[in-house]
Amino acid sequence: MNVPQPGTRGAAERPPGGYTVLVVDDEEAVRRLACRMLTWTGYQAMEATHGREAIATIEQHAGGIHLVLTDIKMPGMNGRELGRQVEQRWPGKPILYMSGYASEVFQGGLLEPGAPFLAKPFTQEDLAQKVRSLLGG
Repeated sequence: MNVPQPGTRGAAERPPGGYTVLVVDDEEAVRRLACRMLTWTGYQAMEATHGREAIATIEQHAGGIHLVLTDIKMPGMNGRELGRQVEQRWPGKPILYMSGYASEVFQGGLLEPGAPFLAKPFTQEDLAQKVRSLLGG
């Protein structure tokens, strides 16, 4: 992933405040970088290391988490199963899937074509654009 510099976006380009994104990834470096990118873009970010932790976090902050950004391949509950549970328990909560194995994800049937997806590595702008589109901004 390209490491962005803080303050590279003008205040007028930032999305409306108050949106929180839950970043779910078992790789600490990826999770932390995605959170920094989101923060630098103007979003609030929370972290979870796996699917079960993500569900517990959403249960505690359901109204305060506006979007879930999850890796597809994780030990235990994978990102797609997390997505299914989120869709069942909190209908309408947007989910953005990410993976460094895009062809495997779609060819292997882990995600249906057209599902919101972000290929790793991604830039801050790629992430911001996808999040903005899912949040209706």
